[in-house]
Formats: sequence, C-alpha cells, structure tokens
Amino acid sequence: MKSIKIILVIAMCMIFAVAMLTGCGSEAKKAMDSAVESATTLLEKGDKPFDPETQKNLEQAIADAEEAEDDEGYETVTKEIETATKAYEDSVKQLKQVTNPEESFLIERAKTVDTITDVEAATEETDVNKLMNKPGGYTSYIAMKSSMVDDEIGFYSSMGPVEAGNDGGAVIEAFATVEDAQKREEYLAGFDGQGMLSPGTHTVVGTLLVRTSSELTASQEKELEQKIIEALIRLED
Repeated sequence: MKSIKIILVIAMCMIFAVAMLTGCGSEAKKAMDSAVESATTLLEKGDKPFDPETQKNLEQAIADAEEAEDDEGYETVTKEIETATKAYEDSVKQLKQVTNPEESFLIERAKTVDTITDVEAATEETDVNKLMNKPGGYTSYIAMKSSMVDDEIGFYSSMGPVEAGNDGGAVIEAFATVEDAQKREEYLAGFDGQGMLSPGTHTVVGTLLVRTSSELTASQEKELEQKIIEALIRLED
C-alpha cells in the first residue's frame, strides 16, 4: 500500500512538472485563450476598419496563438492580441466617423486644421455645382479657405469660402454612399492635368471626398489633404 502511495505521489509530481513546463492550464494560457476568444468574436461582427491593415494584424495575432508553447509565449501573444484589438476597434470607429457624418461634424473638424482660415457650408442655392441633394450628388459641401494658397493680389480675399470653392483652399463633399463618392472622384480624375481645369487632389475617405486646391504645389496639396483627413478621423474621448 505504501509503495502505491509513493507511486501516486511520483505520478502527480510528474504531471505537475509537465504542466509547469508546457503551461497547460496555466493562468497565462487561460488569459491568452480568453483574448483569442474575444478577438475572434469581435472580428465575426464583420465591422470594417478605416485601415484594413488593422484587421490583418489582429487576424495574425490570433493565428500566432497556435505557435505559443509556454507562459512566456502565451503572455507575448496576449499582449499582441490586446494591442491589435485596440488598433482595430479604433479603426472601426474612425470609419464610422467618416461614413454619412453630420454637416456640423465636418464644419467642426475643418475648423481644427491649422492652415484653414474660414469654413462655410454650401446650400442648394449657393452650391455652384448644383449637385446638392440630387441623385448621386453630395448631401453636404464644406468649403475651406486656406492660408497656404498664394493670394498676393487679393483675388480670394473678398470671397467667402463657398464662392472661392476648392480653388480657395479645399472642400469636403459628403455623399450618402461610398459608390457615389467614388463616381464623383472618377469624374474629377478626368480633369487631372488639364491646366486651369485641373481639380487638384481628390481622395475618397469613407463616404467623403476630400479635395484640395490646384493653386497649391503638389507637396502642399498632399500636406493639406493629410491634415484634413487626420482631423476627420481623429478620435476624441
């Protein structure tokens, strides 16, 4: 009987030792499994992120869990998943922020761009393109005057943002769908490189089309465009 007890104790010690070496049933393993489950559930919702790379990174982090073999590996993967999850969730929020936003939101964010000096929303009456609220047209048109535009002769100084239009700095055109925004962008692309008809930059952001003036240099166009996009996707508490 005594020998059997000794054998059982030895067996239990061996099982415990193996568990310690493999991490089987460890708190680190449980934490990783929980992180994998939460991240998988999150992805299954199907929400699209603003930056597709955040979804790929999260999927990769989940896949990395299969390669973890000990507590150190489990802890590393858990942190990787948590970081990737936060980035993905933030990116989903960013895309929602630029999908059918309120006109007031666009105005508010446009005003935070440091080189924007004046902001104005067009109405159906003041919309020079006559696209406001028409099928396939934009639902909001936010015009911005920028200090980056060289106006030494004072051509734009007497104009309001809507009157100056995109030439005065930049505009944000908001559409009901991504498809409508893309069609508008494709139309404008047909005038690229056409001298006085050149529309400047035009980039689809969610259901928005962010445009900048052809009066700017190429580097200035991209700089202003980036500042506007950053203002639009900036997350606030």
